[in-house]
Amino acid sequence: MAEDMNKQTAEDQAFQQGLQPVDPGNSAPVQPVAGEPGEVASHEAGASAVEAVGSFFTTGAAAMNEMRSARKAHAEARDQLEALDNTIANEEAELAHRREVEGNYAQIIADQTARRNAAAEAGSAAVQEQNRLQQQIDVLKEQLQQMKDADAQTDKRLKAALDAAEAREASARENGARLQRRLDDAKKNLEKAEREQADGVAAAQAAVQSADARLKMLKEEQAEVQRNPSANSAAYSVRSGELEQEIADAEQELALASADLPRITRELADALEYARRAASEAEKPIAEAKAAFSEVSAAADEARNAYREAKDAASERQRGMKEQISAQEKAKREQEQAAEDAQAEARDAQAIIDEANDIHAHPEVTETIASRLEADRAEREQQAVEVEELASVERTVRERTRGSRARFIGAIVGIVVVVVAIVVAIVVLLNK
Repeated sequence: MAEDMNKQTAEDQAFQQGLQPVDPGNSAPVQPVAGEPGEVASHEAGASAVEAVGSFFTTGAAAMNEMRSARKAHAEARDQLEALDNTIANEEAELAHRREVEGNYAQIIADQTARRNAAAEAGSAAVQEQNRLQQQIDVLKEQLQQMKDADAQTDKRLKAALDAAEAREASARENGARLQRRLDDAKKNLEKAEREQADGVAAAQAAVQSADARLKMLKEEQAEVQRNPSANSAAYSVRSGELEQEIADAEQELALASADLPRITRELADALEYARRAASEAEKPIAEAKAAFSEVSAAADEARNAYREAKDAASERQRGMKEQISAQEKAKREQEQAAEDAQAEARDAQAIIDEANDIHAHPEVTETIASRLEADRAEREQQAVEVEELASVERTVRERTRGSRARFIGAIVGIVVVVVAIVVAIVVLLNK
């Protein structure tokens, strides 16, 4: 049976390759061609060579196809056997489960009913606990909102006090800076007055000394002219007149400088005294301004500390309240999960009860599964025998066609090598 199948497969695949099956026992003899003896012999030799090559490739291709068919048939049979094994395993498990349920039906119903009722009670308790926790959460959230409102009012009040204190501090700082600038200006004016007083008195004294020296010089020159009168009376007369006029001018200049010295000294002294009083007056409010600024600055620091401490305290209170709310919400989520778990538990118990009732109410289904299992086992035995037969066929075909397949593959590889060599040679020649 296997040999007939292999022969038929080889013939079919040879036909698919465009080759006619060759049967040496039934092939007709080659008829000689009429003509010259040399031509007939040459024609027969060429025909024999072509026939030999064609037979070689036909035999090789048939061997490859036969081997492929045998391997495929064996693999498909193994797949069918594996599918049967899986089916039988599933049927065995299902049949065992149904018989176990049927054998413990009363106990299963009792256990799962109790499990379902317990889960329902647990779910109800979890829902009640959720409601209680939600009420606590609502109360805590209301308290938190009230706390936020009160803290906001406190923050607003303390912020206003802080702003006022900082405004007073800024005003005191600006006032102190203004008074300090006034004192600095007064000190600069005092230093200027001191320099002007010294320079002015020195200049007035220098003017007196200069006028006195000029007067003395002129008088000495006059006395010298009078002791040695010139032979030229006209020149003498002119110079004497000039000296008299210059001496008069010098005496007037000295008188004016002498008169200006006490006035300038007095005026500069008055200006210096005024600058000293201004500096003293400017310095008086400095100490008071510093004391006032220190007091205002201390009050601003106190307001800043109070605002910061109140803000930190509010933040801490609200954080504590939020932590309580978070803890209650976490507990509520846990109860929600507990309720969901209880519902799932109850559904699972009810599903087991429904399945047990269905199995108990339909024993014919169990018998059908048992009958189907026996049929599948019998089919499995037959399939196992077929797998062994096909494995034996595959081994036989492999051994029988090994030579033909090896030669065929070698010829194909040789042809490929020759073609590649020709292509390489053509490329080399074209590149020269």
